Amino acid sequence: MNTSPRPRTLRLSSLAVASLAVLVSGSALAVERVPPIWLNAPAMLKVSTQLGEAAAPAAAPVAVAANGPTPESLEQMYFAGRYGDVGTQGLQWLNAQPPQPDSALRLKIANSLAWSNRLDAAIAQYEELVSSTDQAAAARLPLANAYRWSGRVDRSLPLYERAVQDDPKSTDAADGLEYAQRELRPRTTVQLATSKDSGDLRIHSGTVTHRWRDASLQQIYEVEGDLRNNQQGPVGPNPRHRGVTLRYENVGLAWKPLVTLDIQGNPRSGVYGAVKVKLGDLPVHVDVARENFGVTAASAKALEAGITANRIGLEGSWSHSAAVLSGRVNFYDISDNNTLRTASIKLSPTWRPLGPAFKPYVSIDTRDVKFNTSNYWSPLEGSGSFGLGAIAEWAEKDWFFYVAAQMGTRIYGEAGDSWSASIGGQRWLNRDTAITVNVWGMSSIRDQARYRAHSLNVKLDRLW
Repeated sequence: MNTSPRPRTLRLSSLAVASLAVLVSGSALAVERVPPIWLNAPAMLKVSTQLGEAAAPAAAPVAVAANGPTPESLEQMYFAGRYGDVGTQGLQWLNAQPPQPDSALRLKIANSLAWSNRLDAAIAQYEELVSSTDQAAAARLPLANAYRWSGRVDRSLPLYERAVQDDPKSTDAADGLEYAQRELRPRTTVQLATSKDSGDLRIHSGTVTHRWRDASLQQIYEVEGDLRNNQQGPVGPNPRHRGVTLRYENVGLAWKPLVTLDIQGNPRSGVYGAVKVKLGDLPVHVDVARENFGVTAASAKALEAGITANRIGLEGSWSHSAAVLSGRVNFYDISDNNTLRTASIKLSPTWRPLGPAFKPYVSIDTRDVKFNTSNYWSPLEGSGSFGLGAIAEWAEKDWFFYVAAQMGTRIYGEAGDSWSASIGGQRWLNRDTAITVNVWGMSSIRDQARYRAHSLNVKLDRLW
């Protein structure tokens, strides 16, 4: 009987990630794309007894020999759930071995690397196993998972298909194949959103997006049309915005370019765009953009005034067995001669004191400008806050549900005590259709006064 721990076939919810971005930013509808927050091994595992397998024996703390780890010490750490140690010390052991070390132990090391957020290193070990060892069949499904988790769904698809052929009764392989197909199939999305804040700004928006891939599954195309009605209190302004967005992404290139072109017609016509690329082997992306700042800042006044901005941004995510560190910095050169600098840093430990579904994090967010203006949030003394939050997420093949909350306190400038919370979920009605709902609210300090906002988003996805 196999006594190895196995990962649950869970996926990250993009809605939960986006909601965390809103929670951290403290800004209604000003959501920036953030790197995925990877789930770690303990959060993705069912213990052996839950799978109907014999439980692994508990292991005492293992002392590593002075000349390095041994197969025995690695096995004991693996069954004790010390995946971070197995990944780190296992790589040392593999580098010191002959060309063909024990393949079963290599598989455990690869699993440990994947479960401790080191996907590139895990993929390299899985590839070795799939290509030339007796563990090829056992390594194929986790390799497919690792590619899907790392954003290379195109590479995961044939591996899932082969895993299903190898074991037609495997629900994990069948579910993984369906997850991959959901991400790769052409998709049409209709989204409706409404928000209101204490400054008496109401925004009602609707978007229709169609997304598809070429035959290689590596080139992604997207067309989006949007309408937005902004209502700034009883006296206005009340601009209506409409536009068309074109996006192109190539995940097969090392620098993973993402190109965006925005053609906007109301309240003033204009052409905007952005280019985002990955910096070599580093887990860092840089992007440059020309933006309609009224849309970016979710401000009716800035939209009516036709304010634009040139932006350069830098974002990255670093994974370790102990934590995931992610961050983003943006520099805006605004057409009203103002400058804006925003930064967000988040540390998500793998420590799960309340259980694997509850994921705590700490964050720091800053915002600094050259001068204050009533057209958009621009704290003259800056705003810096520290946040402590958590997200709880439960997922199965056809649904997920999450609750997230954060409390914040002042570090410097005009920031003050704050809170934000979000609740939402998704349900696949059938193999082709899913509905997603998200409710969000927050309270913070802006312009030396209490600021509040809330929003509701409903999204319908249809696969073709």
